[in-house]
Amino acid sequence: MFNRILVTTGLVVLLTAAAADAAIAPADTAGVHRDTEVLVTASRYDESVHLSHANLTREELAARIGTADIPLLLEDTPGLHAWSDAGNGVGYTYLNIRGFDQKRVGVMIDGIPLNDPEDHQVYWVDLPDFAASVEDIQVQRGITNSLGATTAIGGTVNLVTDMFTPEPELRLSGMGGSYGTWKQTASYQTGLIDDRYQSALRLSRLKSDGYRDRSGTDMWGVFWSGRYLTENSTTRLKIYTGHEESQHGWNAANEVDLETNRLHNPESYENAIDDFRQPHYELHHEVRLNDRFTARNAAYWIHGEGFYENLKAGEDAADWSLDTLMGLDPDAEVDLIRRKNVDKNQVGWVPHLEMRHGGGRTIVGGDIYDFHSDHFGNVLRVFGERGAGEDLHYYEYTGDKQSWSAYVNEMWEVLPGLTLLADLQFQHKQYRFKQAEVGNFTEADRHAYKVEYDFFNPKGGVHWELPAQPFGGRAALYAHVGKTHREPTDGELFDTWDGPDDVGVAPLFARSVQVDEDGDGVYDYLEWSDPYVKEEQAIDYEFGASWRGERLSFTVNGYWMEFENEIIPYGTVDDDGAAIRGNAEKTLHRGVELGLAAWLTDDHVLKVAASKSWDEFDTFTSTFDPDTWTGGSFDLSGNPIALFPQHLASVALESDFGAVDTRLRLRSVGKQYLDNTNNEARTIDGYVSLDLAVGVDLGGLAGATRLDLRVNNLLDEMYETTGYWYDQNYDGRGRWLIPAAGRNVLAGINYTF
Repeated sequence: MFNRILVTTGLVVLLTAAAADAAIAPADTAGVHRDTEVLVTASRYDESVHLSHANLTREELAARIGTADIPLLLEDTPGLHAWSDAGNGVGYTYLNIRGFDQKRVGVMIDGIPLNDPEDHQVYWVDLPDFAASVEDIQVQRGITNSLGATTAIGGTVNLVTDMFTPEPELRLSGMGGSYGTWKQTASYQTGLIDDRYQSALRLSRLKSDGYRDRSGTDMWGVFWSGRYLTENSTTRLKIYTGHEESQHGWNAANEVDLETNRLHNPESYENAIDDFRQPHYELHHEVRLNDRFTARNAAYWIHGEGFYENLKAGEDAADWSLDTLMGLDPDAEVDLIRRKNVDKNQVGWVPHLEMRHGGGRTIVGGDIYDFHSDHFGNVLRVFGERGAGEDLHYYEYTGDKQSWSAYVNEMWEVLPGLTLLADLQFQHKQYRFKQAEVGNFTEADRHAYKVEYDFFNPKGGVHWELPAQPFGGRAALYAHVGKTHREPTDGELFDTWDGPDDVGVAPLFARSVQVDEDGDGVYDYLEWSDPYVKEEQAIDYEFGASWRGERLSFTVNGYWMEFENEIIPYGTVDDDGAAIRGNAEKTLHRGVELGLAAWLTDDHVLKVAASKSWDEFDTFTSTFDPDTWTGGSFDLSGNPIALFPQHLASVALESDFGAVDTRLRLRSVGKQYLDNTNNEARTIDGYVSLDLAVGVDLGGLAGATRLDLRVNNLLDEMYETTGYWYDQNYDGRGRWLIPAAGRNVLAGINYTF
């Protein structure tokens, strides 16, 4: 969903990975620098403490990377579900953790938040082939620590991009297969120059027709990173960008249409294109002040610009300001082409000071950013009106967000093996919205508002490494509790069905005052206050155990999350395909998660990731009839919450046969309710898929050559991944679904020298 324009719309561990005990080794070259890999450690859980998280190493990534985007590469994580609009993992992709959507999953690249400040979404499509530049990924589940400068309820995804090699290296790869899918990647590393300089560059091109009708994507991506090393400091500069042009595949298809055509896409306009680019500029610096203090800073600028367009048929002229802009009758019915545009800038700073002390360390830090967006819409063409509709400006508004946070994070080993954790964070957020006087957006139909939020988020816990070694392995127990908040997005503060680009639609606020902007005695717009949609508040209780032996390791944990004012999907979408949401008074999320690895032999590893959850309304009185969408009062307490998979399981067998390696993965996703009525007819059936990957190392005289073959959905199962309920004909056939691709094949070659 293109929510950057459509404004309608685990574990509470306070531990930072090697920030505490990975006293990072000095460089191998002449001892010139101390490379602390700050970007790896800034917001991660320590490898010595086994909690609600999973790590995906560079080697594991390399075995999975094909043409699918990062969310699909993370499916073998307990509690994580991923899918794509196009059905084959290319283009717009999404993930949720513990059933919570990406708005409540914090995503960071090298410690810098990626979530859009306005709509909280993550647009993976803007970073084509980004996995090719990722060193490793850590997925944290639950309410995570404050060190990542982002709000996370479902969990956090930490991506680290530093992957420098000590020697020069060139890599070339190509892959192609089903649905007209092709990818080419070239990357070059300079190696370490004069013991101080390193640089890396990647270029990628990715193109696919998509599985569904009119869901193709054409993308390119660039990633450059350079670093300068001294004895006590590391400075990194990163620039990465890309361009995506995607056909609209975000609209689900009705179950009736899918029965006759699995590829059906209700978007029939052939030039329904989403076009966007988002360059990132980052400067990272770390300096070891002395043996006890280390300072880390990151500054960044993220710029985004793009548009999408649609055909709109049978529209009233006044709804598009065409009576004012073109002189048409306000009630005239017109067909038109519209384009929605956005231009945005975010500038931020993430400081971090670590002090080591006896038994542990203390970290003080925070983040601050300033964000501005310009949204505007054009009518490109009005059919039947000769010479009219040439790039008419029919709406315009701005969004400005300022945010800062500060935290203290403490880890203290009070006794050998017994570690106490504490984290105190304060957040301040302010968002301003204002419509410009354009077309029919005047006086009572022009709006502005300002909202401010102050959050205090305390978290704490204990981790106990058992002194004994039960069954010959290392065992640990842990328990944590944490509290956090999330403010509504811009779209969640607006009307249920429409947004700020719709004339005559007011935001969901209780009070307004008239504002005379130019002092001429006539008011120009309404300034609103006291929003109806409230901020979310969650308390997360976590508990679990881990055990590591010579050939078997596992973690098992449970969670109990209590929500107040959770912003939940009502089970349908507005005219632009954005989910309609509102507050539920109280909700409960409970679950158990398992991660297991068993070395069957030295060459065969079995990996299991599984979760089972119970997600329901404790207290929820809806103001809409879920069948007719008329007003009223309807008690849905005790019902399951829409779009939370009831179970997730992944079983993978990874084998090494020398020059040949294989990976066989079985994936099971449980039933999902499409609305909140607890009606079995309004569900997505659970499904099981089987994938196979085979790699062959051919060696080479001047380098290394590898062949890869991927067969996804080997058994050709027909299933759907997400959707919603909207019974427009009142015939009981109201399931709107996103189908996944059937059996599909990809083959590729990689050459390194």
